[in-house]
Amino acid sequence: MLPISLNIVSKIKIGTKTFYSKNGYHISLLCLEEFSESDQKKVLNFAQKYPVKLKKISKIYRLVTQENQQSIIVRVHLYELKRLIFAFNKHFGYNFTYPPTHITLFTLKDQYGIAVNSTEEYRRLTRQIIQKDCQRLAKSFKLIRFAI
Repeated sequence: MLPISLNIVSKIKIGTKTFYSKNGYHISLLCLEEFSESDQKKVLNFAQKYPVKLKKISKIYRLVTQENQQSIIVRVHLYELKRLIFAFNKHFGYNFTYPPTHITLFTLKDQYGIAVNSTEEYRRLTRQIIQKDCQRLAKSFKLIRFAI
């Protein structure tokens, strides 16, 4: 996870729905939820050798829908994530692939972001947001800083 700080509006109307900003923001790098706690620690310690940095926040906004949950994401580009994934796979024998890197900006009231950890999930769970709403979204937040 790559923590970031945003200056963001508290809510925004997209289509017919009102979405609300989250309490904290990050970019998920690798999905480790199925790993044991000890294996997660090994991976996180190993990752310290391969710092990943935010390169660019794109202008690609997507609506993510899973059952009754919805959220809005923006795609991001990162430096060095491919190198980190290659090193993980080589060192641990894993088969990680490059994820659809993004920041979840908004969710419906009292909801959480929806995990989008693979290209297959990205294709299945997301859809394009119309241009005028994308322009409003682009003006709704500003990057303050990101941590390494």
